[in-house]
Amino acid sequence: MAQLTARNLQLAYERRVVVEDLDLTLPEGKVTMIVGANGSGKSTLLRGLSRLLPPRQGAVLLDGADIHSLRGKELARRLGLLPQSPLAPDGVTVRELVTRGRYPHQGLFPQWSDEDEQAVAEALALTRTDELEGRLLDELSGGQRQRVWIAMALAQRTEVLLLDEPTTYLDVTHQLEVLDVVSELNRTRGTTVAIVLHDLQLAARYADHLVAVHRGAVHCQGAPADVITSAMVKEVFALNALIAPDPVTGTPMVLPLGRETAPDAVASRGADGTDPESARQAAAGTAPGTVDESEEDPMSVATDQHRTAARASEEPVLVPALEGSPQLAFTLTVGARTMVGENLVRLTLTSPELRHLGVGGPLLDVRIKLIIPGPEASADHFAALRPDAVSDPDAFAGWYRDWLQVDTAERGWMRTYSIREMRGAGHPGNLGEDPELDIDMVLHLEEPVVPGSGVAARWAAAAEVGDTITMLGPNRRLVGPDYGGIEFRPGTARRLLLAGDETALPAICAILETLPAGFTGHAFIEVPDARDEQRVLSRSDVELTWLARGDAPHGTLLDPAVRRLLDERPELCQDCSVGVPAEPGEFEEVDIDQAILWETTEGHGPFYAWLAGEAGVITTLRRHLVKELGVDRKQVSFMGYWRKGRAEG
Repeated sequence: MAQLTARNLQLAYERRVVVEDLDLTLPEGKVTMIVGANGSGKSTLLRGLSRLLPPRQGAVLLDGADIHSLRGKELARRLGLLPQSPLAPDGVTVRELVTRGRYPHQGLFPQWSDEDEQAVAEALALTRTDELEGRLLDELSGGQRQRVWIAMALAQRTEVLLLDEPTTYLDVTHQLEVLDVVSELNRTRGTTVAIVLHDLQLAARYADHLVAVHRGAVHCQGAPADVITSAMVKEVFALNALIAPDPVTGTPMVLPLGRETAPDAVASRGADGTDPESARQAAAGTAPGTVDESEEDPMSVATDQHRTAARASEEPVLVPALEGSPQLAFTLTVGARTMVGENLVRLTLTSPELRHLGVGGPLLDVRIKLIIPGPEASADHFAALRPDAVSDPDAFAGWYRDWLQVDTAERGWMRTYSIREMRGAGHPGNLGEDPELDIDMVLHLEEPVVPGSGVAARWAAAAEVGDTITMLGPNRRLVGPDYGGIEFRPGTARRLLLAGDETALPAICAILETLPAGFTGHAFIEVPDARDEQRVLSRSDVELTWLARGDAPHGTLLDPAVRRLLDERPELCQDCSVGVPAEPGEFEEVDIDQAILWETTEGHGPFYAWLAGEAGVITTLRRHLVKELGVDRKQVSFMGYWRKGRAEG
């Protein structure tokens, strides 16, 4: 068993503080349910407890140790989190996803053990997903997909398990099954569990300890019978309700009366359910519910007006997407399609909406997402994120979760790219008056066609001038240079090493063309064919080397080129070494068949490296730099975002 404690915790998103001065302890070996109205800070609290969101102040302690002081795998072996809208690579099967729950338990040289197999089999069986284990995650319904994510969390077998609304999209039967599974896990293993839940009835039924959150603070906590009262429901949920014992479990049951009916009004009704005042009016020949003007009370009128105003204030406040959504959905038109090499096609996309795209500074390697249309597309699933949209703010945060619930043939596929170049309205090189951007796409057209794989390349190969596509990108009004979609962050470093394959070509070229004078170093780009090389103009002194590998495997030229450079020019890494790891545990291998290699950082010294491309190649270079040369990992960003032989994602 383990105890998780938050002390004086403040959590915020940029300038907006969501959780303020919060103290909370999850009882060891118990099930804690966290409830509250929408926007109360429940999910933000869970992100803070799991280290996903660093605190502005205060600390989160696991058995007395600050979780931010624990190594990644050490924390992952002890604390598991299932977020509200988890993401998985495209093309992953149910079993592959569940086995990723065992990654924290793998050693330096990962070996699949009987214990790992037992944990996965048990998780699949408990969540009734064992019959689905060979299917692709993308093929499943929303409820099935949710059960698979829960199976992965169970396979992790941690001392503490945090779940954010795990019953979302499940029918009543499966909601009970999921909570029964978690409850059984708690009873048999002593796992400390915290669950964010909207359903007060289910929260009361399954909780040992219940926490009500209101406006970013703990409103009250304790046993469900002590916490769930008419007063709490009124204050936290703005709902009048009676509290009665559940006839099955005896736990508190909330009986909503509506926002207008107070509990004491129910008590004042007659035995036959009639309102005495209505009966009096009927006897006097006055229609029930009307007011005799001769008896009109000015205070009553004022109260009615106040209630009307209160009802209006409780309606969702619609907000323009430009003012409330950090991510916008742009409708772009293909203005030109140009082959820029033997294996790369450049799509010039244009729209007046692009004036709203930006990060308040250079775009560098900024990531955007293209929505490749599905064969049965018929609706706009990003209407709330359009620049001219006015929407409920909840839609700005929940769009991805909602999009995942749509059948793939209808919703299409989401693929990530970097912007090769962006030009504002009126630029002399533009096709017309509107802003435009260039996206360079690699044409991996492998046969046979695998569902969900190569969809972006096939779309690009067939794209024609005039075609439209949706792109998700940063809202320049709300994000700044610290935007999470930018990974190139050299900090104070001025000596650089950039290395990648053709998929990283647009990002590396965009970085080089943005760099000011004063930067030195080397950049290597490995491409399939010499005709894929591009002309790059840079004010920096970073030397660019193109490596054409031909029919050889990825990394054939890139890996030795990086090794040779660092061997011949050791001064590049001068003052950036922390020493070769003395103990095996000091270097954590990444199983790229089970997890995505994505370790990014901001430079903290004179040297900074940015390496991206095929996961096997980047993993080998990571091992060389960190394990063999002793380079500080805080000075290198590794991104192995695609795997040879696997579906793209």
